[in-house]
Amino acid sequence: MPEQVKQTVDLRGLSCPEPVLRTKKLFDDPQTRFVEALVDDDVCVNNLKRLARSLKANCNVQNNDGYFTITLERGTAVGESPATKAAAGQTLPHAHEAVHFAPAAQRDDATEAATVMLIAKDMFGHGDEDFSKTLMNLFLQTTFESGFRPRAILLANTGVRLMSTNSPALKVLNDFKDNGVEVLACGLCVEYYQLKDQVPKEQITSMFAICEYLFSASKILQP
Repeated sequence: MPEQVKQTVDLRGLSCPEPVLRTKKLFDDPQTRFVEALVDDDVCVNNLKRLARSLKANCNVQNNDGYFTITLERGTAVGESPATKAAAGQTLPHAHEAVHFAPAAQRDDATEAATVMLIAKDMFGHGDEDFSKTLMNLFLQTTFESGFRPRAILLANTGVRLMSTNSPALKVLNDFKDNGVEVLACGLCVEYYQLKDQVPKEQITSMFAICEYLFSASKILQP
């Protein structure tokens, strides 16, 4: 069947990262050529623009006086017109004004395979403790749903708490593991935070091994 299916999804009222994840899931279907997303937030508009660039898709933004229609089209536009440059920025189109832009190159698979994620705390950033822990879980879930697969996820210091049996992040860490990503926790940290009976032995490693992963990585992500 040729690529001709058009999918429409109403994402109005949803908050980040749900609009991006739902749109990408539809676009991942190889039979889908167009995904038309309805959003009512300019933040969602810019996030979907970035998604289009990462997917190497053409993008059209239509302002409908109260909500936006974002259309992603499979394929690569050639060249960069003034409209392309305008859409790459933060300025939103006026009502009924369509904007097109050419997406950036796709992520390099070899680089992704040599990327290591180091998580040395159980919170994302600094702020309210409960909220920051929720953000860390959301970050891991969003990373997994985006399809990104680092070589390894290394947990140290309070980051090992993400592997405790009552951690909301445990499920997504196991999802990474089931999809071929090595998820390893610092043994000294596991012992210090009294988690030896909760972390599987095969996922406990040494600081030396963690250093070897970091030294050999082409890129290190540290949320």
